Amino acid sequence: MRAQIRWELGDPYNLIVFIFGFIMLGITFFSSLTGNDVVFMVTGPDGIIVSESAKTLGLTLPRLGTEEYTIFALTGALLVSLMVRYDRDTRVAKSVYSLPVRNHSVVLSKALSAMVLLLLASILPAFLAFIYIHGDVPDLIGRALFDEGFLAGYLLYWAMMVLYVVSLSALVAMLSPNTFASLLGSITLLYVPLVLKLRSLPPAVIDDAFFKAYTTQFYPSDRIAAFLDGSFHMGLLLPAVMLGVALILSEWRDVS
Repeated sequence: MRAQIRWELGDPYNLIVFIFGFIMLGITFFSSLTGNDVVFMVTGPDGIIVSESAKTLGLTLPRLGTEEYTIFALTGALLVSLMVRYDRDTRVAKSVYSLPVRNHSVVLSKALSAMVLLLLASILPAFLAFIYIHGDVPDLIGRALFDEGFLAGYLLYWAMMVLYVVSLSALVAMLSPNTFASLLGSITLLYVPLVLKLRSLPPAVIDDAFFKAYTTQFYPSDRIAAFLDGSFHMGLLLPAVMLGVALILSEWRDVS
């Protein structure tokens, strides 16, 4: 599996998609941050002022709005369609799946590779844009990320988003007859919740759980627990089930 992951991470087509996502998300995050003014209007003892200011700064960490999610979903769907479906269309899969490994192991390695690339393509530009905009207050950034617990929740937020997009796209890819159908089907299903304004499905349910947890809970540990409680079913359980079904289907389907 390690060799397969290294091969996928070094594939030129996958790297082109990664660069596309990295650049486009970076531009979008930067535009979003520069378009929002952060104003600190807190009164009271110095400790309270610093804490509330750090919380306010932490809530400005780039997340997935409509524009960001569109690029994010497109990048994930492209990565998974290329990795899982394209090699079947080009008959490369006849060589890959002839190796002495189970089909589900090959598909899992492709899904993990897509998760790594999608996570890096999103979280790196998010942090770069955030630090570039707010780099003049490093002490406050450090307090927001560590003392207020935003870093742990923020990493979990992106992990859930990545897992959802990759798992859904992998399932669609295993059910699709070709790469075009896989890409079109994945983008459609990923974008439907935005079009229908469904708050019970990702990305809204994960984003709402994050915002609620970090605006209603006082202690960092309570925020993480509240975030998990509000997003577990749609952010972790549903994607895990979809990925499991995709792995099962990979054992039943041939390489065509």
